[in-house]
Amino acid sequence: MSGTGRFRTFAWVGVIALGAGLAAYFARPAGRTALDVRRSSFRATPDGVAAFARGLERFGRPTAPRLTPLADADPVPGALALLSPAVVPSPAEVHALLERVRRGGTLVYAPELFPAISSTLRITPLMDSLGLAFRVPRPGDLDRPEWAAHSLTDGLPAPAAPRRALRPMTSRELGGDTRSAPPVQALLTVGSDDDRRWTSAGLMPLGEGRIIFLSDAEPLSNARVADDPLALVVMRAVLIHTTPADTIFFAEFHQGIRGYESTARRWAGFVFGTAQGRTLLQLLLAVLLALACAGLRFGAPTTAVAPSDLERRSPLEHVSALGDLYEKARARRTAALLLLARPARGARCPPPRDVAEARALIRELEARRGEQPALARIRRGLRADPVDLTMVAAGIDDHMGRRAES
Repeated sequence: MSGTGRFRTFAWVGVIALGAGLAAYFARPAGRTALDVRRSSFRATPDGVAAFARGLERFGRPTAPRLTPLADADPVPGALALLSPAVVPSPAEVHALLERVRRGGTLVYAPELFPAISSTLRITPLMDSLGLAFRVPRPGDLDRPEWAAHSLTDGLPAPAAPRRALRPMTSRELGGDTRSAPPVQALLTVGSDDDRRWTSAGLMPLGEGRIIFLSDAEPLSNARVADDPLALVVMRAVLIHTTPADTIFFAEFHQGIRGYESTARRWAGFVFGTAQGRTLLQLLLAVLLALACAGLRFGAPTTAVAPSDLERRSPLEHVSALGDLYEKARARRTAALLLLARPARGARCPPPRDVAEARALIRELEARRGEQPALARIRRGLRADPVDLTMVAAGIDDHMGRRAES
């Protein structure tokens, strides 16, 4: 393959690779734009809680993600943040978690995000164990947010109105169960009815530990953590009920995160696990196959042979036909330059490409062998208008004959 052909092939490969990269970028999975809501410490998008986790670290509380479930895996940590989990903890996980809290653990909990469908009661296994119920708010349920009298709420500005609230479950909602729910210390209450206010944030002692609960984890999100005073209340509660030796774990498993992924693994998941990736891969393979077939030689090259019943053209006929073509094209100057390639090779000089180089060649020959009538004849033939090919050819023959004799 010639240099030009090799360059063209590499250029096409580069263009295809660039096009594939651009197509992969524009067709990347929608999840990378964080259109879903996940209260994950990994996320720096407005819905994540990375800023809240970094804030705890600045106050001397190390944080870490937990990528395993709360049952049949690693031991449940002493301090855990379970914020609007996308994966609802199972009853076995709830039992293990609450047992750890009773032994002196701390849990920061916000219930799952439920769709706003009328005022249907929403209860999960963990909410059922804590005796808390959640309803989509009705008009007046979220009015007049007020701080409860507590040391954690001292000196704070007026609270923002929450999007949802919690309240203790009734015995009917507990299915007639007469067990007593853990006591609740309200931190933020809402509601237009003074006799039946709802709780938006509070503390729940449980054994030797405690639960810091919120009706909604949005105040801890990156978009609001710097401006919502409720985030400061939660941070105060965490700092009071943990020690610098405690690590606060964020339940990333329940945000749908199963582990760390390398860049190669994410690309493999995109290419082989999504419709856009598979389509892109097939198009890329088809283009590469077409490029390979375009540059592939099928069989050994063979020269064309004239049929045996036809006579091959003699060299003289070939030259005569070529001369006729130049004559019809009025390319006398080109023909003269081609004729001068012979004496140029004899003098080990490059063939002339224009009349100026042809005259320079004649001067070079004269400098080597002196002035000759043959070279003067070539010069006169080139000066003629049109170029006198006969005079040029005769001068070249005379010059080459003299050179052979010497």
